[in-house]
Amino acid sequence: MTEHDSRDARLTRLDRDVRGLKVYAALVTVALAVIVTTGARSPLSLDEDGELNVERINIVDPSGVTRLVISNAERFPLPRLGGKEYPRAVQPAGMAFYDAKGSELGGLAITDASMGKISALAFDYPNYDAVGLVTRVAADGSSATAGLQINSRPPADLDVIEASKVVQRRIAILNQDEDAEILLADPEGRERIRLRVDREGDARIEVLDAEGNVTFRAPGAG
Repeated sequence: MTEHDSRDARLTRLDRDVRGLKVYAALVTVALAVIVTTGARSPLSLDEDGELNVERINIVDPSGVTRLVISNAERFPLPRLGGKEYPRAVQPAGMAFYDAKGSELGGLAITDASMGKISALAFDYPNYDAVGLVTRVAADGSSATAGLQINSRPPADLDVIEASKVVQRRIAILNQDEDAEILLADPEGRERIRLRVDREGDARIEVLDAEGNVTFRAPGAG
């Protein structure tokens, strides 16, 4: 390679490096503009460990419909179904999930109330709770329950208030103060089968009629 060719090669590399630096500078400028613009719209902050601290995050789809909210208790959204908001019994921190129309589909709720600590993960029918995982610990720690509950599906034309009057718990799997149970109910919410192992380790199976009378028990009495 001649000296002229070597010089041309160096100039080509230099030109390529300069173009790369220009592209990098442009990307950094755009990124800084996004950060500045975002910071102007919302009070974002990084702590000394470089962690982002916010009170609420809304995730939206391309059409602007909110699909996920992550929030503290003070800014947690009310349930929204069919464009209407409903009150909550407690105000949790956590996440809320929404469908493409903006109706709540479930969520993760963490509550520390005077009644005790309640944590729940729920997924909904269009107008009421469908299935939920729940833990409850009494304020004084004297009692605790962990379980899974599956509800009946209410008619689709009912709003959440009317649905709450007809929905029944169909299946429950519970560990309540170390008494473990599986409960199966009929469409009216009446328990018809109970499987139980209590805290002493004693096991029992019961079948009940519609009036709540035990028609079969194993092991049998006596």
